[in-house]
Amino acid sequence: MTTNHARRFIRIMACGLAVAGFGILAGCATLAEFMGRWHVQPVPVETPATTPAGASVAESPVVAAERPVAQGSAGPSPEQALPVPAVGAGVDTPRRTLPGLDRLAPAAPASATVLRNLLITEDTTWRGEVAVEGWVRVAPQATLTLEPGTVVRFRRTAPGGASAPGLLVQGRLVVRGSIDTPVRFTSANGTPLAGEWYGIVLLASEKKNIIEHCRVEGAVMGLDASYSTLTMNGASFNSCGTGVRLAESVVTFAGGEVSGCEVGMELDGSEIDLRDVLLNGNADGLKARRSSLYMVGVRLAACEGTGINASDTRLKLEGAVVEGCESGIVLTECEGSVLRSLVAGNRRAGLHLSRSGVKLSGSEITRNHVGLRVEDGRGMAWGNSFSGNGTYDIYNAGSEDFRAMANWWGAGQLPESLGSRLYDGDDDPGRGMVLVGPLLESVPLLAIPNSVAK
Repeated sequence: MTTNHARRFIRIMACGLAVAGFGILAGCATLAEFMGRWHVQPVPVETPATTPAGASVAESPVVAAERPVAQGSAGPSPEQALPVPAVGAGVDTPRRTLPGLDRLAPAAPASATVLRNLLITEDTTWRGEVAVEGWVRVAPQATLTLEPGTVVRFRRTAPGGASAPGLLVQGRLVVRGSIDTPVRFTSANGTPLAGEWYGIVLLASEKKNIIEHCRVEGAVMGLDASYSTLTMNGASFNSCGTGVRLAESVVTFAGGEVSGCEVGMELDGSEIDLRDVLLNGNADGLKARRSSLYMVGVRLAACEGTGINASDTRLKLEGAVVEGCESGIVLTECEGSVLRSLVAGNRRAGLHLSRSGVKLSGSEITRNHVGLRVEDGRGMAWGNSFSGNGTYDIYNAGSEDFRAMANWWGAGQLPESLGSRLYDGDDDPGRGMVLVGPLLESVPLLAIPNSVAK
C-alpha cells in the first residue's frame, strides 16, 4: 500500500467514525466543508431507522431481493502582453449567486406521495417518478438502485441555501440508465435553475458506485463526492452551480457532458480518468489542485473564464481541444504533458506555464491572443505548430531561457525572422530568451480530434 493510499484509508476511517449514526458531523471536517464552499448545509432531521410505509411516488420504491452485506524575477510586462489572469487564481475564486436558491417548487398534487427526510437502511430500488423533500440518506450498509427511465424530482419548500433538498449516499449508489431511457435527477420546476436542490452527495463511499446514462440538472453541486470511488459513463450535468466536485476521491468518467455550470468540474486531492467528455459553456471549465488528472479526447469550449486551471497537479492531456475561452490552460507548479492537442481561439493566453515542468508536444497553438506564456524555463515545447496568434506566439515573462526547439512556424521561416512573434530578452534585457532553433521544415503530424473533441 502506497503512502497516499494509506493516508486516504486513515482519513476515510476517521470520517466514517465521525459521521456514524448520521448525527452531527465532527472530527475531520464539517459537512459544509465536505460539500464545498457554497455554504449550503442540509438541516439534520431526526428520522426513524426504517423506511416509512407507502413512501413512493407513482410506484413504491422496491426493496431488492439481495442484500450485500515566485514566478520568475521579471518585472511588469508591456500592457499588450499581459492578457492572462493572476497565476494561481482559480479554485478559491468567488462565485456568483445561483438563480434557483430561492425558487420554490409548485404545490404537490394531493394524490402524490413524497419522500420526506427519509433514511434508507436496506437495499432499495427506485423506478418511475420519485419526489423528494428534504434529504434522502442511504446508510452505509444499504444500496440504492435506480432503474432506466427513473425521474427523481427534488422539491424545495423554503428559500435559502440551508433548505435545499438532496441525496446523501454513505452506502452505495447504482444508477442504471440507458441511452434511450436515461435516469434523471432534477428539480420539481419545469425548467431547472442552478441551486434549486443541493445535489448527489457521496460521503466516504468506496463501494463501486456506478452512474450510467444519467442527467443531473439544476443543482448546487450536481455530484459532490468526498473520500469516495465512482465510475460514470454517459452522465451529463447541466445548469448547476458546480457540475462535479471531487475531494480525496477516485473517479472514472467517460462519454459524458458538463455544460451551463458556474464551474464545470472541481478537483481537490483527487484522481480522475476523463475520456471523451465535453465541457461546454461553463463559466470556468475545470479546476484542480493537489490532484492527478488524465484527460483523453476531452473538449473544453466557450468558457467565460479559464478552460483548465490547475495547481500542484500531475496531469496528462492527450487529444484534447481547449478553445474559445478567456484563458485556455493555466498550470502552476504542475508536472506532466500536453500532447497532440488543439489550443485555439482563446481570448488571452492559450497556455500559461508557471513553475511547471510540463512537456508540450505534437499540438497546434493557434488564434490565441498569446499562444504560450511562460514564467520560467522548466517546461519545454517541441514538435508543435504555432500560427495566427494575436500578439506573440511565445511570451517569456521570466528571467530563464525557455526551449522551444524543433517547432513549425510556417513555410520559409528562419529563427532570425521570428523576432516579432516572440517576446524575450531581445525585447527586455531582464527576460530570458526563447530558444527556437532549429525549426521544423514541414508541418508536424498533428492529431485528429475524436467526435467529442472536434
